[in-house]
Amino acid sequence: MSDKLKFIFLCLILISSLLFPIGDDYLSNRFTKPDKDIQVVNDLTTEGFRLIKESKKLELWFDENTYSIRVKNKESGYIWGLVDSKNLSGMNKIWKGIASSLLTIEYFDKNALSYLLSISDQNVKKEFSYIEDGFKVKILYENLGITLELYVYLKDDHLEFYVPFESITETGEFKLASIYIAPFLGAVREDKKYGYIFIPDGPGALIRFSKASQASNIFEKRIYGKDYSIENLREVSDLKSSRPNDFLREEPTIYMPVFGIVHGVNQNAIFGRVVSGSEYSSIVAYPSGVVSPFNWASVKFIYRQKYLQPTSRSGSGIQVPQKKKNQFDAKFQVYFLNGKNANYVGMAKLYRTILVNEGILTRNENFGNIPLSLDFVASELEKKVLGFNVLKTTGYKYIEEAIEYFKKSGVNNLLVLIEGWQERGRSGNKISKFSFEKSVGGKEELLGLYKKYNNENVKIVLVENVTKVTEQQININKEAGTNLSQSLIYEEKNNRDLWFYRSYYTNIKLASEYLKEKASKLNKLGIANIAIKEYGIKLYGDLLVDKEIYRDQAKKLIQETISDISKNMNILFFKANDYLWKYADAIINIPMNNSQYLFETDTVPFLQIVLSGYIDYYVPFMNDGFFSRLDVLKSIDFGAFPNFILTEIDNYYLSKTPLWYYPSTKFEDWKDSILDIYFQINEALKHVRGYSINDRKVIAPGIVLVSYENNVSFLINYTKEPYEYNGLKIQPESWILINKGEESYE
Repeated sequence: MSDKLKFIFLCLILISSLLFPIGDDYLSNRFTKPDKDIQVVNDLTTEGFRLIKESKKLELWFDENTYSIRVKNKESGYIWGLVDSKNLSGMNKIWKGIASSLLTIEYFDKNALSYLLSISDQNVKKEFSYIEDGFKVKILYENLGITLELYVYLKDDHLEFYVPFESITETGEFKLASIYIAPFLGAVREDKKYGYIFIPDGPGALIRFSKASQASNIFEKRIYGKDYSIENLREVSDLKSSRPNDFLREEPTIYMPVFGIVHGVNQNAIFGRVVSGSEYSSIVAYPSGVVSPFNWASVKFIYRQKYLQPTSRSGSGIQVPQKKKNQFDAKFQVYFLNGKNANYVGMAKLYRTILVNEGILTRNENFGNIPLSLDFVASELEKKVLGFNVLKTTGYKYIEEAIEYFKKSGVNNLLVLIEGWQERGRSGNKISKFSFEKSVGGKEELLGLYKKYNNENVKIVLVENVTKVTEQQININKEAGTNLSQSLIYEEKNNRDLWFYRSYYTNIKLASEYLKEKASKLNKLGIANIAIKEYGIKLYGDLLVDKEIYRDQAKKLIQETISDISKNMNILFFKANDYLWKYADAIINIPMNNSQYLFETDTVPFLQIVLSGYIDYYVPFMNDGFFSRLDVLKSIDFGAFPNFILTEIDNYYLSKTPLWYYPSTKFEDWKDSILDIYFQINEALKHVRGYSINDRKVIAPGIVLVSYENNVSFLINYTKEPYEYNGLKIQPESWILINKGEESYE
């Protein structure tokens, strides 16, 4: 390692230690804690409930007096249900009703104030009736003028809850905001049972059951991120998280519409999945002590939100609810797990199986040495005293030299991404225009690079972003999206002194057209690989009056666009929501940490377990803060491949470009370290590429055992002390291969 790179490393380590003064990092919520073998007691019964339906694995019971349910897992005998009416101490009347009732609504009054009301309220009328495979409840909120119908079906291994949109009526001044279905199913008072809530925050997070705290914060995130056509894109600084409020790093979002609750690890668990209405839903989780003494998690189906209705030309206004309800059928399923599958790993494997059966995931047939991802930025805008110019950051001939360097060094599997290949660079190219930046070699040199090197050992991929753009890339008044307030959709960074502190979101219809057109033109030139930024994770509508595209329509448009492109091109995504996994050749910058809210106790690789063996995935740029020894071990632990962002020129010359915040990108400074990191990770993961993670256990603090379906297992030691396992000694901050399995990497 060069002296210069050592200095950069020391600076970054110092900065990290100041931002995260937590001692042994593997004990923080960026890693996973060991589970305890504590037996839980089944404290619910079916006494007073009537058996409605039973399947081979489950029994569904119902109480018409409280409109509560019980579900018995016939394999284990464990009974799940809402909170028992005898166990509601420490709660007010409203939350007592919510905790023990099958359904709760949130509604707006004429003053736009919101309230909660459960069906246990004596003023709410209910009509119960049997249906095939379950029961139906017609619910009449007479005082509010709101009615709806809830269907509950018992399937072989899961429950299905369903509220059809057509069953919802509103006849008064009150408006439906959202509904919660069986929100306290599986809720646990404080730490009366050992277990946790699983939430899909980033790769996955756990909230372990604990005694009630004085915390006032909850977890509530929209599935697939915010709907930018309605929601405010700026968040206030807060203390929910132990990480800094860093305006340069986006908080992890939810890529999958799932959650889970465990009662006793390897004993009992439920796993929830939204199957309809996910575009208009949030995953919510309440730690004990926040509004109630219970830990609980559920799905919130959103029919209306407040938005800013302008009252003056200056942009000021008032918050009012949407006039028109979001149109969707609310449906989600709850699966019941027991034994060795009653944990987050079992949930991930179940979800993976569901997606395979639905044709979303297809087996990855790539085995052996893992790819090394190198993201070269070819050109970028540079700010001048007056205006700007295009700065050549990496020429194509230099990229050729870099490829040759790695080939001669023994790396025979390269993924070479190229950003800023378009005219005016990475942050200045007109997204409506198909063009090539001449200063780095232009069209001819790029095509020459592609034709010379793109083969089974090297994949050349052009990066495209038509979604989140700068003011230089679009005609703001004609191409930017429009929100419900009839304002342009944009987001701002905290520091307005930054160049391009404001980013705009392209009208989703135009973004889709531009992306499809560019992919088609690239394909005609013989280029078959494209990497897509932002489009795969930003799901928002466009609500220009009389030309509305709602969020569910935007999702359908995105799926159709990507499906069309995938017919002729290999598609890689810089992160992707689950509705696009079917088309993904690989996923770049996969999240490796949760949001690090204070109530999140663990980070778990739920997302990686689901994708393993089906889609290749790569860590965030390792020279952008993910380079430490523990990060390398975490890459092995999570089965994620190495990834770097690089330039030909020194970072000093990037100080007046949008790349200024990357601490070190110069290839010459990093090339030896890249080789070292790659060979470390490849030495482990070459044994398991193309295979799925089958199990993962934290057997002691900082000691993780990961097993794959081909019988290969790794033992990873994050600690600074040696560890002995079954007669094998593993050195500090290292890993060893426990089983060699099928040796398919040869």
